[in-house]
Amino acid sequence: MKPLHRSKISDVPILLSLISHITDIECSNYFSENLGEEQKLTVSQFQNHVKSALERAMPEIEWISEHRVSRNVNDSIDIFGQGQDFVVVIELDAHRADQVAKKFVSRMAILPTTATYYISLCYPGTKKMNKSECEKYFSYCEILASRMGHHYAGFIIE
Repeated sequence: MKPLHRSKISDVPILLSLISHITDIECSNYFSENLGEEQKLTVSQFQNHVKSALERAMPEIEWISEHRVSRNVNDSIDIFGQGQDFVVVIELDAHRADQVAKKFVSRMAILPTTATYYISLCYPGTKKMNKSECEKYFSYCEILASRMGHHYAGFIIE
């Protein structure tokens, strides 16, 4: 089981590289069944797994877990990458459209104007959560990111 890229295909080299490496990450050890009460621990372990995979695949980027952009803002980015003249933001969430949109808006608001590559990496949620609505919001985030001069990709782990 691997993340499936669910947003528009890009021709931007850094984003293509991120997409390629994220789609290669094996997820079945983390999301083979409903997470239930183990959700927080499982997602934390998966976060470390993704960060480690990216550190090996893209060592030119400095990768940080739970990065706080500012001391004045209490929110932290799940996985943050600092590259030469750009940043990478990876947020891990259940596949809920409201969660994807809320995180995208808040993170884009607190980040500096540096070129940003924003990734929504959504893991299985409950059966009531609508994957197609989540994918629709991926496209909205992609449009908004592009208008701001940034880049976006959305993934769903099935």
